[in-house]
Amino acid sequence: MGHKHYTISENSRREYTSGFLIDLMTTQGHKYPVVLEGADTDLESLFVYMMSKEYIDLDKNNFYTPTTKGIEKLENLKVRYEEYLAHFDLFCAVDLENGEFAFENIFNYEDEEWEQYINDERFTDLRISVAWFKKINPSDFVFLSFLKEGQFDTERSNWQFDLLSGLIWEQIEEIIDSAIQIEELGYMTQENEEISGMRVIEDVIRQGAKLSEQLHKQEELLKCENGDYPNDYYDDDDDDTHTVTAYREYYDPYYVNPIWFMF
Repeated sequence: MGHKHYTISENSRREYTSGFLIDLMTTQGHKYPVVLEGADTDLESLFVYMMSKEYIDLDKNNFYTPTTKGIEKLENLKVRYEEYLAHFDLFCAVDLENGEFAFENIFNYEDEEWEQYINDERFTDLRISVAWFKKINPSDFVFLSFLKEGQFDTERSNWQFDLLSGLIWEQIEEIIDSAIQIEELGYMTQENEEISGMRVIEDVIRQGAKLSEQLHKQEELLKCENGDYPNDYYDDDDDDTHTVTAYREYYDPYYVNPIWFMF
């Protein structure tokens, strides 16, 4: 399962950045004329691609504007992001030796303390292994985690060039290459029974699904009680429009929402 030397295709890069740019245009009010100026000129090839895919069109003032197809693409990105936060981000820190998730203690730490806790060396990031198991493109998970962490920062000088340069995509490829593979999760018991990596990741995914449901219920309870607690599990920015797939469907480690295979 999985492979080394993972490469993100040029087409995939364009699809990721198209969704990101449409979000900037629709939710953050970024406007781009057909004749781009300054650092925005680095985005020209992307706008050409988006026009060819009918994600955008030109309005009467010759500004790029998202089409119905473009809005559908943005909605797809949003649902993936919500699903990622709700069901997969907690696999970023698993203590394999003790069978524990760092997220079991997320409500016990302030933000800065949480970052220190979650980076403890005893925790292993299994998100890529989970993606391979589910047959989800692992670059989807890394791209979404980059969005969550603000890696695509439009306040940074020359972000347009960074968005399309190879560096950030090489970082994603490196993360996937260096991630623990499913086969590496296998081990021998004291009774000399061989436990395969597939069996380990199945068990981890089942545990993670149950934990996710528990954490969401706990967060809702805390919100109802006083709305004041150290940390968030599911950071939805108080947006009640999101739709998250029923948790119990994820008790089946082989369940995959079709949204991951739609563009």
